[in-house]
Amino acid sequence: MVNGVIHTPFFKKRQQYKRQQLEQLHIDEYNMDSDKIFDREEQRLLFEVSSNQTFWFDQQQDHFDQTNNITWKQQYQVIDDWFDPSQPNAPVFIFLAGEAPMGFFNFQEVQIRAWAQEFKALYVILEHRFYGQSYPTNDLSTHNLKYLTSQQALADAANFLTTFKSERGIADNQAVVFGCSYSGALSAWFRLKYPQLVVGSVAPSGPVLAQLNYTGYYAQFTNSAPTSCVNAAQQASDQVMQLIKQGDKGIKQLEKTFNSCSSLKNGRDLYYFVYSIVEALGGADQMNNPPTWTLNSTCNTLSQNSDLLVNWAEIFNQGLDDKCNDFTLRSFIDQARKTRINDQDGTRSWVFQTCAEFGYFSTTYPGSSVFPGLLNVEEQVKWCQEIYDVPGMTPNIDWTNSYYGGQEIKGSNIMFSNGLLDPWHLLSVNQDNIDGTVKAVTYEAGHCGTLIASTTIDPPSLVDARQGIIGFLKEILSA
Repeated sequence: MVNGVIHTPFFKKRQQYKRQQLEQLHIDEYNMDSDKIFDREEQRLLFEVSSNQTFWFDQQQDHFDQTNNITWKQQYQVIDDWFDPSQPNAPVFIFLAGEAPMGFFNFQEVQIRAWAQEFKALYVILEHRFYGQSYPTNDLSTHNLKYLTSQQALADAANFLTTFKSERGIADNQAVVFGCSYSGALSAWFRLKYPQLVVGSVAPSGPVLAQLNYTGYYAQFTNSAPTSCVNAAQQASDQVMQLIKQGDKGIKQLEKTFNSCSSLKNGRDLYYFVYSIVEALGGADQMNNPPTWTLNSTCNTLSQNSDLLVNWAEIFNQGLDDKCNDFTLRSFIDQARKTRINDQDGTRSWVFQTCAEFGYFSTTYPGSSVFPGLLNVEEQVKWCQEIYDVPGMTPNIDWTNSYYGGQEIKGSNIMFSNGLLDPWHLLSVNQDNIDGTVKAVTYEAGHCGTLIASTTIDPPSLVDARQGIIGFLKEILSA
């Protein structure tokens, strides 16, 4: 769900995915034999994306205003390596890309490619409006972001899928919708709202419950990390709190240890500093998937010597190459306020979605987790109001949960899969409903684990979860 605060389960998640991607590309640095860890065919699927064909679809700007005839170009890719259009039962698999450029999800979708090969499916990836190269407007002004809603995104997919299948002469072929993280929720909602268009949904790590004040994100660290790591995180957090309580002297030490570009005396900058370093450590469980098990490497770094704060700073700096770290809130706000498309990487778009529909604001209060209990939700809501110049702006989570049903989603033929080490599973569906129309499988790993490349060291629960999805696909495609 990408992050787990206003910018990060998903904004920071991109950085985490990139690290994990590099780790898998350079697996030898971890003293692992890639030929023994990755299946050779899946390595090909992981690293070769040359068969992707990129196209553009004329999409409606507003699906709910009959007087609006404006269209825009929505990017999509087609992989037809295994598809035989002469076979009437050959399905269409459509992956709804989420809060990032479409190409970012190539790393996540490896298993879908393998399943497309197994089921001889036509595989299509649709980019989400206001991300990547797919923009319905010429800028990202707050006025234009009124077209950025999950409802519009679902209508995009419905319009695209109907037209695409018709133009390809496969209107009667069954379709299955996939996603991951936010787009995992989208895929479940697509089956809920457009059941006539797809026979089922596979929704890995989809946080379908909108929540304003999400203390569970950092509370999950205690359940995911080894006890020794939890204790080290508690001790390091206590040290941060002690230094803050010392005033100027202690804060200067934090500035030095974490290589801050400027003073943290301003209370809101200090909040943003704590927010940033807590995410770097407290969000490590989200991407804890084989073969690298990033939570373990993070915990090893935290405890590599007795200076826990220096170790924490090293964790924060991983993947960053800045001369110093800018913890000023103003810098974050100013960057997020930029409305030129070329000035953004998806941050302004995703923050808007959280501020308008979902919340997902990961917070800490005294006793809610092992981390400094300073991250109240009121400050993060204030960021929304400042970024978009909307006084009183607050996520309308009650409407979102009422519209989609939250964790009590009433659709059918929806398969959730969730890693029990991933904090986002707490906002997803983790067991079958009473009627068996909504199914779920869980496994002992992290975010979207069922979609990444399988390895020989996958835990049995992850192997079983993938097999559960295959069984689900066989069931719905044979009906």
